[in-house]
Parts: sequence; C-alpha cells; structure tokens
Amino acid sequence: MQFIEKIGIVLATYNPNLEYFEKQIQSIKQQSWQNWVCHIVDDCSHSEYQVGIKKIIDNDPRFICHFHSHNLNHYYNFERGLKYCAQDKSITAISLADQDDIWHEDKLKILLKKLRSQKAVLIHSDLELINSYDQTIHPSAWDFEGRKPHKLSHDLLLLRNVVTGCSVLFCTSLLTDVLPFPPQNKISWYHDWWIALVASHRGKIVHIHQPLVWYRIHNANNVGVLKDSGKIHCEFLILCRKKFKINGNSYLVHRDFSKAFYRRFKRELNEIGYTNPFDDRKLDFGWNILKLLYKSLLVGYNSEGAALRIGILKLIFDIQRSYRIILYHCLKTFRSYYKNSQ
Repeated sequence: MQFIEKIGIVLATYNPNLEYFEKQIQSIKQQSWQNWVCHIVDDCSHSEYQVGIKKIIDNDPRFICHFHSHNLNHYYNFERGLKYCAQDKSITAISLADQDDIWHEDKLKILLKKLRSQKAVLIHSDLELINSYDQTIHPSAWDFEGRKPHKLSHDLLLLRNVVTGCSVLFCTSLLTDVLPFPPQNKISWYHDWWIALVASHRGKIVHIHQPLVWYRIHNANNVGVLKDSGKIHCEFLILCRKKFKINGNSYLVHRDFSKAFYRRFKRELNEIGYTNPFDDRKLDFGWNILKLLYKSLLVGYNSEGAALRIGILKLIFDIQRSYRIILYHCLKTFRSYYKNSQ
C-alpha cells in the first residue's frame, strides 16, 4: 500500500472577517492534496466570531477547533498551533494559514512535491496581492517588494525576512529546533521569520516564484507589504514620512532576534566561528552591518536600505555607549585623583 503523506495546517484566528474566513476555508477544502488536518487555533475571539467559525466549518472532521480563553497575540498563537501538530506523529509536513487569504487549489500538492524532490526542509512560494474585493493589486508580492529570496543566506535573513508564513510548507523535523519560540516581552518579530531562520540553518530552502496564495491586503492586516521594501529609496521615503524622527528600536529588534538565534544554536555556531553582525557587545560602530549591506548589494538581495538604517542606528548606539564608557573612566580617574590628594 502506497504511503500518502499527511500535512498539518495551522490556521490562526482572532475576530476574523467571516466572509474572508469562509473563502479561506473553502480554498483549503478544495485542495487537490486531500490528506491533511487543519488546526484552527483561535486566540480568544469574541463569542460571536467563535460561533461564526464553527458554523463555517460545519462539522467537517478535518478541521479541529481550539478556542482559548487567553489572548497571546499571533506570534504565540502560531506556536500553540505548532504544538498541536507536534502531538500528531502521522503529520510529516506543516503549512501555515492566515484567516483572510485564499489558497491556490494545488498549493499543498505543488509545495509537497517540490519539497521532497529537492530534499529541502522548507519551501515557500510567491503570492498574488488582492484587495478586499478579491481584485488583483499586483500579480507578484516578490516583484512588488523587490524580494530576491533565492539569494537568501542566514545572515541576510537576519537582516530582512523574505519568507511569508502563509506560503510555506516545512518538514516536521524542524519542530525540534523551532519550538519553543524565543520569548518576547513585546512582539517585535514574527513566527515566519523565526521558522525561516531555523530552516536556513538546518538545511535547504526552496523558492517557487509561482504565486500559490492570494494574499489579501486590507486595514486589519497584522503585516502588509511595501513596494521596494528594504531598498534605500524606500527607507528614505519612510524617514521623510516620519519627519526624520529616529528611534533605535529597529536595531534593538535585530539585536535581540540574532541573540535568540545564537542562544538556540550556540554550540554549533561557535564551532563554525559564527560572528553576529548585530552584537551589541562589540564597538564596531555599525561596520559589520555595513558589510551586510555590501553583501546584499553584491548578491542582489535588495535589502541595502534596511542595512543602512540599522547600521546607522548601531553607529549611534555605539557612540552613546562610548560616551558613557569615557565618562565613567573620567569620573573614576577624578575620584581617584581627589582621594589621593586628600
């Protein structure tokens, strides 16, 4: 008897637009790859939305609803969903779903076939951008944002995520390293960024330029898309809109995210002499991040603007730190001189 792989789908919900949600559910039901189970992980939606979710599912046993009494935010909600998949040993690959998108009917079939034929640990596809009325905004999210995911490496991925969660399929073997998610007091990075980073360290990531998801853009999106995201002119326009007000949060997010990566794989990274370009313990004044800018430019990763922004923030961070160090030593010297002069 031929073995047919079972795919686990994690669909995270929170007060979903029920019209969009129903379209997503229908697109999952219509998948040409039919051996799947979908864990709907609800993050404490209001009761009327929970009732609506149950009605749309209509007792289909392939959908397992998990309604929670505490809101954890989307990051930890996806972690809950992955833990449900980890309990089912018959699941061999995992896909992630948002509550308001629409899947291509061959999405799971295409991704799984390519995942296995390429002996990869994770695969993801392009996305077609649609609006609230299912009308196409742009046929390719990758082209719209200037993404070049096939140029990806784990250090460039630390700089900028180019893997969208709702387009991925990955091996369950990754769960050992993915779970638990690195803790965050304030949600600063997303589940798909972490999963992609782990996958880039563990094995091969495959990129399919064919859009397999209709990615809906509307006002309630947690994460949207931005034309030419990561490029220098885009960063400049954003800075203009903010009236050139600069805060260091962007650097701190990358610093903390890279630290989480290092803590998870410390022994292995030390063995290969890994150097964290976002390390705040070294006074490099942004030099290592600027080297990432050069690498991005050299390979065509299209994230030079992000690297420049974060590098400047690291420069400011190190100047402030240098000032504090110099001030500390000056005060220490003065106190010593004053004490000896008595």
